[in-house]
Amino acid sequence: MRYYVFESGSKGNCTLIEANHHYLVIDCGIKSLKQAKQYFDETGVMLDQIKTVLVTHSHTDHIASLKIFPKDVIYASNVTLDVDEQHELIPYHEYDFDGFHVLVVPTSHDAKGSIGFVITYDDEKMVYITDTGYIYERVLPFLKGADYYIFEANHDVRMQLNTGRPQCLIDRIMGPKGHLSNEDSALYLSELITSKTKEVTLAHLSEEADTPELALSAFNKIMHKRNVDISNINVRCASQHQKLEGGNIAKEIING
Repeated sequence: MRYYVFESGSKGNCTLIEANHHYLVIDCGIKSLKQAKQYFDETGVMLDQIKTVLVTHSHTDHIASLKIFPKDVIYASNVTLDVDEQHELIPYHEYDFDGFHVLVVPTSHDAKGSIGFVITYDDEKMVYITDTGYIYERVLPFLKGADYYIFEANHDVRMQLNTGRPQCLIDRIMGPKGHLSNEDSALYLSELITSKTKEVTLAHLSEEADTPELALSAFNKIMHKRNVDISNINVRCASQHQKLEGGNIAKEIING
């Protein structure tokens, strides 16, 4: 697998995954339709090549540009979008999309029907989890031992408390239906990473209450404290403004 995180954060989210010239998109919440189309153009992928778009939840930063795709390629929970049974995603159900095997897992967010994904193609596994206040115990075993993690690390707690935001918003973000802090993200990942793991992409960082340096520092500190060997893992932060490329670059070349 190879992937592009075009944007990640509260202003827009979109990820393209490719394997053997098969394509899968997670969310399309980029504000500008023109910019959304440009991201795909830059990768050499035509929009009509994309047969599957998975939607995590109904917040605008995840669905704003969905209209660039025809309705028959879009899949979501039936409370996220008005989809028919053939396009409905149900937690703990498994689906096959053009060579990708997808397990849908529930997340805990203040949008009904919010979900994440465990995606496999051949012998590679990716976990995509953002926009969740915590991870259900039942879900954790499914997330263990992935090759690639795109995993929320939304905020530094101290920075969040000093943003000057209304207390109700701070409580929402830090609550059980909000977003994972850097420390909580790292604690979960310390239980999930195995020797199979190649890359961790920390995602959905807050521009007001986090920095890549803080997210990476928290991750590294907790891995050290818990004696998790990350020496062979590529750990990075996705950005709201800069495309990030990852995955098995040696094996997969988009349209190459």
